[in-house]
Amino acid sequence: MENTFTHTLQETVLNDPLLLSIFGATFILLVLVIYLLLRINALTKGASGASLEKVINENQKRISDLEEHCLREAKKVTHIDTRLKTSLRGVALERFDPYQNAGGQQSFSSALINEHGNGIAVSGIHSRDGVRVYAKEIENFVSKIELSEEEARAVKKAKESL
Repeated sequence: MENTFTHTLQETVLNDPLLLSIFGATFILLVLVIYLLLRINALTKGASGASLEKVINENQKRISDLEEHCLREAKKVTHIDTRLKTSLRGVALERFDPYQNAGGQQSFSSALINEHGNGIAVSGIHSRDGVRVYAKEIENFVSKIELSEEEARAVKKAKESL
């Protein structure tokens, strides 16, 4: 009798598509529940709900601290970048002989400028009697006082080195 009941139940389930789909869905859901239980156990292994909450809260605090640190560092970088633009970074030297029979290229023109093109052009003219030094202010890569060829080349080189 038991065998006929099992056999009748089996025929009923196999012949009824609705019951077959219900048993299939139930089996799939059972497998998913077991899988999720295994994942939850692996996640909370050795930890209670309270300790897991503590870990999450500590991670949130660390993230918040890191965000504050990033903001402070971004402000520092902006400040450094602003200062760097006004520092003398374009530097060039042009050596030359100002007189026909003088050798050794003891005379020079130097340009010292920042990213905005502001700075100075300094020239030293060497002769037998001494050295004369001239300085000209540079604003936006241009001088209000006319530059010599050597000074202009030095400013151009300094600009290219930025």
